[in-house]
Amino acid sequence: MDWNGQASRRKSSTVRVVRHCVMAAGLMLTAVSQAADAKTTEPQFAKMSNMASKSLLLDVTRAAESARMVTVGDRGHILYSDDNGMSWNQAKVPTIQMLTAVYFPSDKIGYAVGHDAIILKTQDGGESWQRVYDDIDLEAPLLDVWFDDVNTGIALGAYGTILQTRNGGKEWVDISSRINNEEEFHYNAIAGDGNGNVYIAGESGILFHSADSGRTWQTLKSPYGGSLFGVSAGQGEVLIHGLRGNVFRSTDQGKNWRSVSSGTGETLFGSAVMENGKSILVGTSGSFVSGKAGQWSAVNRSDRVSLSALAPGADGNIVVVGQGGIHRMSPSGEVLEKGAPTKSEKEQE
Repeated sequence: MDWNGQASRRKSSTVRVVRHCVMAAGLMLTAVSQAADAKTTEPQFAKMSNMASKSLLLDVTRAAESARMVTVGDRGHILYSDDNGMSWNQAKVPTIQMLTAVYFPSDKIGYAVGHDAIILKTQDGGESWQRVYDDIDLEAPLLDVWFDDVNTGIALGAYGTILQTRNGGKEWVDISSRINNEEEFHYNAIAGDGNGNVYIAGESGILFHSADSGRTWQTLKSPYGGSLFGVSAGQGEVLIHGLRGNVFRSTDQGKNWRSVSSGTGETLFGSAVMENGKSILVGTSGSFVSGKAGQWSAVNRSDRVSLSALAPGADGNIVVVGQGGIHRMSPSGEVLEKGAPTKSEKEQE
């Protein structure tokens, strides 16, 4: 490996490595301005704000076996909702760093990751959080997180960074040597199907598969050479997606891929496979793609805001996040009534 070349690449592209750099160039400067937080003796806490639900949010999830929804994003904002996204409470979070992804393996225990390789953990359903890992010297933001159970999980991100814990976040081990990624391409997304199959997608179309919940990995032949920003797995299929509306589907654990006509040329960032087998994807310019098997359709929100991620609510509708914060939509892409503003710190008390 050309280590000088790798070092130069790392230095020259530090600012641009944001999970959704294509959707919001402005947030790169925000990320740089926040970099001093991690080295303080006492961490700064995210500012409580009535407008947090309108700020830039990058990921959203629904806690396992629960109606609770949790979203994360700019300036350490974490919010949670128990009414399918109609109203939101802001959590107490010990960082002002940008948070890029969140995952809940149970109704109470969840993990969030972000810049400065920060990893946070909650044990009360997202109402309060603790730092369990950070490494500002790594200069590699973490871009996604996935857990097999409450103790065993993986956090990954820029420059081939991939960490694993087997004791609920108490210790994190570098497992980059298990994956053939000598070029240190960015890992953008990770997803599991609940049956031991786990998939990683990233820069330059890199794809990896584990059949044993992340213990060992094999490289998959990629159907696409451009960057892949998302992967979702479930209902017997795997979807990968990225630039220019490219979507590919596999029903044999990634051995073979079939191109899906998404109906859009927009970059697609987030996706989910619904309980009925229908898949939904979101991306730039308010793009909302939905489909099942060979029938897919695409619509765009009239406000054209870029959308980063989505999660199904317990009521069957969809909570989507991105520019402008939280948006509620129907499974067919109709814009629903807006949720209430974030409750203020005083109101939450």
